[in-house]
Amino acid sequence: MIHKMLFLVAATAAMAVALPAHATSISASGGDGAFGVQADTALLPALHANVGYLHTDSDRGNAKIYTVGLMIAPPTPLVHWAVGARYQYQDTRYGSGGGVELGGSLFVATPIPLVSVGGYGFYMPSGAANGRIRHSYDYGAQLRLSLTHSIYAYAGYRYMRTSFEGAGNKVLYKGPSLGLSVGF
Repeated sequence: MIHKMLFLVAATAAMAVALPAHATSISASGGDGAFGVQADTALLPALHANVGYLHTDSDRGNAKIYTVGLMIAPPTPLVHWAVGARYQYQDTRYGSGGGVELGGSLFVATPIPLVSVGGYGFYMPSGAANGRIRHSYDYGAQLRLSLTHSIYAYAGYRYMRTSFEGAGNKVLYKGPSLGLSVGF
């Protein structure tokens, strides 16, 4: 557990120190028995790195989920999209393991000023999983409200399900998600 937290702290610190301050954002979210944090930074104008942590309560598997990823996200004015891969490690009461997930996100501006809507999704196929994990899904939808140029609040729905060896399919999170993202 300690080595996982050290990895997360080291990766976040490296991203914050090594890259321009204006290209970094920190997000915090919470929901029905869950909380998470994520840091995202631009390595190049269209290449982003991120690191994150999600904790769900005992009703949802008492999961601790760590991620680190690379996303291609070209700057566009009305549509924000990204595709890429991330490594996710899950430590749950059903078992532990990790693997490479493929996925992306798509958000579009709405006719309502300062509001955008969209979603994201990631899939870990069985060939890319290890440990007790067979495969995994993580997807959600969000409504975002820009509070300033670099700060937005969001509300949405998240669904995360993993198939564990010996335990079958388990929902690690299903429900509302509220958050705030601050860019630097």
